[in-house]
Amino acid sequence: MSQFMLMVCTSVFSMTAMAEWQDPLSTPAMKTHLAHQELLLDVTDADQRLVSVGGHGHIIFSDDDGAAWRQASVPVSVTLTSVDFSGANLGWSVGHDGIILNSTDGGESWNKQFDGFLANEAIVSAARDNLEAIEKTAEILTTNGTDLEIDQAMMKLETAQFALQDAEYDLETGSTKPFLDVLFWSDTSGIAVGAYGMAFMTRDGGERWFDISSVLPNPNRLHLNAITSVGSTSLVIAGEMGLLLRSDDAGESWVSQESPYDGSLFGLVDHGDDQLLFALRGHVYRSRDDGISWNEIDTGSEQTLLGGFADNRSVMLVGNGGAVLVLNTMFANPKSSIIPGRKASASVIKTDAGHFVVVGEAGVKWLSPMGQLLDRDITMIEGAN
Repeated sequence: MSQFMLMVCTSVFSMTAMAEWQDPLSTPAMKTHLAHQELLLDVTDADQRLVSVGGHGHIIFSDDDGAAWRQASVPVSVTLTSVDFSGANLGWSVGHDGIILNSTDGGESWNKQFDGFLANEAIVSAARDNLEAIEKTAEILTTNGTDLEIDQAMMKLETAQFALQDAEYDLETGSTKPFLDVLFWSDTSGIAVGAYGMAFMTRDGGERWFDISSVLPNPNRLHLNAITSVGSTSLVIAGEMGLLLRSDDAGESWVSQESPYDGSLFGLVDHGDDQLLFALRGHVYRSRDDGISWNEIDTGSEQTLLGGFADNRSVMLVGNGGAVLVLNTMFANPKSSIIPGRKASASVIKTDAGHFVVVGEAGVKWLSPMGQLLDRDITMIEGAN
């Protein structure tokens, strides 16, 4: 999904540019008629509308299945990595410098809800509270606990101390960590996840975001690359080093889930009773028992896969080097192809017209259901009404 930015979004500034530097968290995105041809990292639907986000704070939207696009009004110019809507009107986008944006008009205009400065303050506060609670528990156990309980308490205490040190360092450094994905399963409830284990949750549509990183079984602060709804009640987070976390109570508590792969996981596609997990170097795994066991699918490709889509008729994954992987609805018979130009793709969605819209390094492209590039005139028109 949105993690392509970790590989391609490195900025090199000249001395002149540095002298004229403006904080992208307070600099509105510039309007350009080429936004549909530049770096885009995620695409989603807001009812009948398509919305895509990417570099320089660009957000574009289309009401005709991806043929003509308009550019939204955005108050920041940081790279945006992910976007999600709970319906036709309410949407959220996240990205670099811990930014979280909100739209109430279907993606035509956006407001800032949260940023990395606020995130760092919240993480420090939560780390201090967590350390205080663990210190109290450790103090009790040193008097009444068994040797094993004392050892475990000391390990937790050490981890909490390191977590607070890291949080205080981040607070001094500034708003540096990016969010990599965002998911809302209602108009009020959502989670944003990101680099170095950063995770925030809201229960009021983003009026308040609170740190949940200490709730996640992720003591090494591994990157959290993607979050996905599974079924009607569960959430799954996929991350680096094979990290898989699952919640069956709408994000209140989390457990580690056995992973089939030790490398970075970039996303999970849910399709009925089946899940498809995609990762580095073309690795794809299928589960038919809600993630209890996984079987690898031979994709015939070693290209890293970054985004995916599945419905009751189509399954498509996209990734580096223009890689496209099409499977049937049983997640079988994979067919690989390459988009001409071999530019990396980050996200894919199926339109109501039946073709697929892919976004990535080369902007917006159309693909057929078999993964072939469609020669269509994709344009930018005047911005939001």
